[in-house]
Amino acid sequence: QLQVIESEKIRFSTHTPSLFPVIDQLRRVAAHDVTLLLIGETGTGKTTLAQLIHGLSPRRDDPFLNVACGAMPADLIESELFGHEKGAFTGAIAQRTGKFEEANNGTLFLDEISEMDLNMQSKMLRVLQEREIIRVGSNKVVKIDVRIITASNKDLAALVKEGSFRMDLYYRLMGLPINLPPLRERGSDILLLANYFVKMFCKENRMPLK
Repeated sequence: QLQVIESEKIRFSTHTPSLFPVIDQLRRVAAHDVTLLLIGETGTGKTTLAQLIHGLSPRRDDPFLNVACGAMPADLIESELFGHEKGAFTGAIAQRTGKFEEANNGTLFLDEISEMDLNMQSKMLRVLQEREIIRVGSNKVVKIDVRIITASNKDLAALVKEGSFRMDLYYRLMGLPINLPPLRERGSDILLLANYFVKMFCKENRMPLK
């Protein structure tokens, strides 16, 4: 029987040789709060791996939140992550708790971290250093206890050289980089994914399993 590491939806095959180093790192770091950077092409399973790490950690019973940094406008991401006070800006009709506070004691996964602008990067650096946030429109410091996992499908080192990514934040995020090999090197995972999507399609369309 094929041995696998399972998440809620998609599975990683432990028989895929290119994933052996990833699985070894996963087992060693899951129980520790070291900051992780997951590096890999789009579709390689970075979100699933972050969920697996959370599920194997002492924080497993607390929230896991996923934020796609590239999907949010630059002027909204600060409010999304840190929250805001009533009246902080047009449309802020009530106080809002940000993702960092919602994920307190759990894990916050920041996907596409490379898409953050430089201003937001400087604020992220402060969070990593001080473990505290300030809501938009407030002066009150809020302490947080959150494990941060980030991911990128771009070469952050190259972005640092270009000047579009802060060097100090880059080194903070590189607590432990984990490189995910592309699917073209993971034949067993392609079969698992194909099987998953067939089952999902049949279930959604009320069809017998093909």
